[in-house]
Amino acid sequence: MKRSWILAITLVSILMFIVFLFPNVSKSFSNNNKNLNISDAKVRSAVEMIESGEGNPMEAIFALREVVEADSTHRDAQFYLGQFSIMSGQWNKAIDRFNKVLKIYPSDAYAMESLAIARFQKGDKNGAVEDLKNYLESFPNSSRDSELRTLLESYQGEIQSEVEEVQ
Repeated sequence: MKRSWILAITLVSILMFIVFLFPNVSKSFSNNNKNLNISDAKVRSAVEMIESGEGNPMEAIFALREVVEADSTHRDAQFYLGQFSIMSGQWNKAIDRFNKVLKIYPSDAYAMESLAIARFQKGDKNGAVEDLKNYLESFPNSSRDSELRTLLESYQGEIQSEVEEVQ
């Protein structure tokens, strides 16, 4: 009984959030634009649910998956599914999500950086080094330039240490 109340309150909250966010959606918008706005609202709501720690995180993941099923090119849904895959240690899923984002948006800085981190965590240190090099070449004046160069050097140092151990 208690769980059904929590679910009902969560659903009402999400609906109120959507209504509040888009109170004046014009009828002249096409169905495609309405779906995009609803998709964006679903993504925002799901991300807030997970980041706040309130509610069932699997409901949020299911909402993100619904968005991706309806539109596989939805950047934010793919990206956040990748981020949450990193959080749960699902490196292959994270890598797949970030690659999908980069296929659609080849110069997405956050996806490039996240891909490198996921690859490194998976154990693909050479792939992570390549990804960081690509990022640094693509964004030479990034505000995170020095931080990512340090990370790159760290990854390269770990690779070198492993090579020396084998020899």
